[in-house]
Amino acid sequence: MSIIAIIAQVINGFGTLVNSFGIVSKDKRKTLLFFIAGNILCAVATGLLGAVAGTIILVVFVIETIINYFWEKKSDKYPIWLIALYTIIPCTILIITATFAWDILPIAAGILFPLALVSKGFWLRLLNLAAVMVWIPYNFHFGQYVGAISCIVFSVINAAAIIKYDIIKKKAK
Repeated sequence: MSIIAIIAQVINGFGTLVNSFGIVSKDKRKTLLFFIAGNILCAVATGLLGAVAGTIILVVFVIETIINYFWEKKSDKYPIWLIALYTIIPCTILIITATFAWDILPIAAGILFPLALVSKGFWLRLLNLAAVMVWIPYNFHFGQYVGAISCIVFSVINAAAIIKYDIIKKKAK
């Protein structure tokens, strides 16, 4: 494994750790801040390995999360045009950048992740879980082994948050 690949593994590990703090946070604004920092790190790591579609989608995630962070300060509701834009952008990226079937995976995440960002509670966690799971085979394909393992761990943490916050607490009510 080259030094670049090792550096990419370490950076992705930190990025996923930061994202994990976001998913277990009960404060939506803190969640968004963690997602911004975590996705910047993951984008750098993915870019180091030459995974173009994945890197572009992660950069788009950062931009969408920044928009959502400031939107959360102004309003609690998202306009339909913003949600539509968040869906159209990954589809456009797919048309422009897709060179092989693997590129479809981060694009699928590119559609699921922004839907998670405009959601709350259970739906935020469920959509985010689905978005993370599509990264697992993509990361393995591009040699981002720490990223794939981190996504598996992140999926478990996310599932635990769903059980804790959405299933157990709901039963208690």
